[in-house]
Amino acid sequence: MVFGKFVTEEKDMDIVRSIYEQVFQKELGLDDPETMDDAFCVNALVFVGEEPAGMGRVLFDGEDFRIRDIAILPAYRGDSYGDFMVRLLVDKVMMSNAQEIRLDALTGTEGFFRTIGFEAEGEVFEKHGGRWQPMILYTGSIHKCCGC
Repeated sequence: MVFGKFVTEEKDMDIVRSIYEQVFQKELGLDDPETMDDAFCVNALVFVGEEPAGMGRVLFDGEDFRIRDIAILPAYRGDSYGDFMVRLLVDKVMMSNAQEIRLDALTGTEGFFRTIGFEAEGEVFEKHGGRWQPMILYTGSIHKCCGC
């Protein structure tokens, strides 16, 4: 069974931090020490059975909703858990009636985000040891079930 969970307990934040460190810091070698200190993010986990498989976050910075830090553990990649996580966060944002959602995609991952509906916006930039492509999703372009 696969399920997503929004983090409300500190024990779950320990899992979020562990996945973040394993993927972004150890595997990708990115240096972003302040990211996990952001108290305004809504954090989520995806589980396969009882095992945590990945994490993701969404932030409202007062102006924009931003999906951040999508990280799936290596053993769970290729089975659509990243897609599941992004769509879980998109759904959460849409509950706030947002018109658009932004993210910065690590170069090489833009195609993954395009399959969900994100489009490149702006120029690639460097930050924390990586190259990032700003992307945007217009929520009005997401197909909503209409009984079809």
